Amino acid sequence: MMNNSFFKYLFVAITIMVVTFSCIKKKQYTTAPVIEFKDFFPYTDESADLQILFNDGNGDIGVGENDSTLSLFTTYYYYDTITLKYRAFLKTSPNDTLRSNYIVKSQSDAYKGKPISGEISVRLQQFRHSKKIKKIKYVIYLVDKAGNKSNVITTPELIVP
Repeated sequence: MMNNSFFKYLFVAITIMVVTFSCIKKKQYTTAPVIEFKDFFPYTDESADLQILFNDGNGDIGVGENDSTLSLFTTYYYYDTITLKYRAFLKTSPNDTLRSNYIVKSQSDAYKGKPISGEISVRLQQFRHSKKIKKIKYVIYLVDKAGNKSNVITTPELIVP
């Protein structure tokens, strides 16, 4: 037969566990998406995969299968070896910063209205304007279906072959 002290310890342990787990709060996400740089994988054909992490309080990241609304925006910067500074790559006509726009597809509407987090991977078809460029950066932001703009992030310096 077990003694009373065992049950007292068991009761105290269970009480501590209940109090501890009842104090843990679920993560709260804002309705505007929040993004974070995860990784960058360059390939020999001058394409690359850009990976970012995201979270969103109401689950409206991405568009449906037949929707072509742009939602991820990147601006490419390269290290200028003459000025020793990063410069945005400019289109020749008109003289404007080259911004690439991407369509992020949603997996389903099942998450609509619910907090979500995940990873977005985008294939960049040409990640630099010349193979002579060895140091690059990207400035990135995301817009959800409601038009909420995420934080703007800058990748760390990316050294490419």
